[in-house]
Amino acid sequence: MASAALLEQGPVDVTRRPLVAWARFWTQGWRFHGRASRSEYWWVLLLEVPVAAAVWWLLQRSGLTAHWTMSADPFGVVPSPQVTFRLFGSEYSWWGIGAGRDVATTGWDLVVLVGLALTFVPRWSLLVRRLHDRDHSGAWILLMVCSGPFGALVVAVMVLRSSRPDGARFDRGLSAGRRSGAPREEAQHVSA
Repeated sequence: MASAALLEQGPVDVTRRPLVAWARFWTQGWRFHGRASRSEYWWVLLLEVPVAAAVWWLLQRSGLTAHWTMSADPFGVVPSPQVTFRLFGSEYSWWGIGAGRDVATTGWDLVVLVGLALTFVPRWSLLVRRLHDRDHSGAWILLMVCSGPFGALVVAVMVLRSSRPDGARFDRGLSAGRRSGAPREEAQHVSA
């Protein structure tokens, strides 16, 4: 039953199965259609708190807390760079990430940056699918990106609220656009 939940397209109630929510985060991280249930979304955010705490502890132990700070928003709890890392090039930064003064990238900085890069799209996808479950377009993320804390608060309130049946319009497949309680229509095949 848990393996079927990993591949199911619509929102899956994972209230008592946090590991299924975490597995869905990784297996459906590149899918921007469909929906994510409230429990699926919040379990992923709750499960990443110990991961973020471990990363923060690691950064403290290596003396890199001046390079990073922790931030929390509807995308998740993640380290945020406070400096510009010189990733490529010589002593002059011609391409970097972050804000603030230029610093050379350490091995631990690269580990954190790779982790952020690997989880960026799955985080974005999960937030879009959660908004779909509320019957909102993923374009609401632009409010959060463009208006900062105010937009993050609005999007957070949106993802806190319960599902709406009309969010099924974001699904694909046989159940696409079906409202709850509506009879399932048989798929029609057109021969060429």
